Amino acid sequence: MRLRQSFIALVLAGYMATIFLIYFFESSAGNANIKTLFDAFWYSLVTLTTVGYGDYYPTTVMGKVVSSTMVFASLGVLGYFVGKLTEHFQALAERHKMGLDGTDFTKHVIIVGWNDFSEGVVTQLVNAGKKACVIVDEKSHIDIIRDHFKRDSVFATFSDFNCRDCLSRANAAQAASLMPCLGDDTRNLVFILNAKKVYPDLSFVVTLDNAELKETFESAGVHFTISRNEVASKIVASYIFEPSVARFNEDLLASATGDNDYDIQQYYITESCRYAHHTYGETFNDLREKHNVLCIALSHPIDDGRELVKLPPSTEVVQPGDYLVMMTSGKAVGRLKDIFGVNEGLYFDE
Repeated sequence: MRLRQSFIALVLAGYMATIFLIYFFESSAGNANIKTLFDAFWYSLVTLTTVGYGDYYPTTVMGKVVSSTMVFASLGVLGYFVGKLTEHFQALAERHKMGLDGTDFTKHVIIVGWNDFSEGVVTQLVNAGKKACVIVDEKSHIDIIRDHFKRDSVFATFSDFNCRDCLSRANAAQAASLMPCLGDDTRNLVFILNAKKVYPDLSFVVTLDNAELKETFESAGVHFTISRNEVASKIVASYIFEPSVARFNEDLLASATGDNDYDIQQYYITESCRYAHHTYGETFNDLREKHNVLCIALSHPIDDGRELVKLPPSTEVVQPGDYLVMMTSGKAVGRLKDIFGVNEGLYFDE
């Protein structure tokens, strides 16, 4: 930095000296048109910028000699500044591409790490209309993400996973949840522990390779732990003895993207919701008859989290603060937001 400042100071000093010498040699000549320092400055300016109006020019031998050095020097100076300007814009473009300026996403999901599994998770989130921020440690992954997903749905940022700034760029303070996908349970646990020091209120979700570590992750503050092997084994076993059920379950696990797709969704019950203070039976019948949607569970708030009641009694009352869990077709998905007045999934009070 100090060397660059010295170079710039030297260039400016040489430039001012050249202007003074042109003025010195030309102002004393009778037929010269450069009479003042301002004239010499104007002549140098139009020469350096290659405009060359021709209203001022040297007439003396020494004035022409000094001017010729400035003409040749101007090529290098102009090239230097053009190069620096180009370099600056390229750096800004690269910074924007790498996501170093951060995102203004809110209520989004942060995915740390990029692999086939995290790509599948992001795809399902986007299909469900959710926004995701992906933190990667390889620049090539940025290109893959930008090619596969729209930028208003998925924001990607390049960072060292040990860098605390990466969560700041991902706007973790206003995110809904975070899922590390670092390919190893230990690395995931270390990342979660470090992240909780900065964002203690952030919800964490993790998939485990070793199901025996579930209690360890829960004691570390992870809200939802899923064992991939356990889920996979259940699906495989289901395919063996009840393949039709397995196919249906697999369809329900994916987000509905077409009218003939099916999905299980949850919607929050606000005080103004039409089903608030109605019985489960009344709610079930109304959703089934009018919208071809099956209400299959209620999620009640309790002291240490939530209680999921599957197929509750018809007389149970749906209260504000509950979630309705429903099986719906892709055709009905678009209407549910209008019916409940909130988006699918976790509810965030605006």
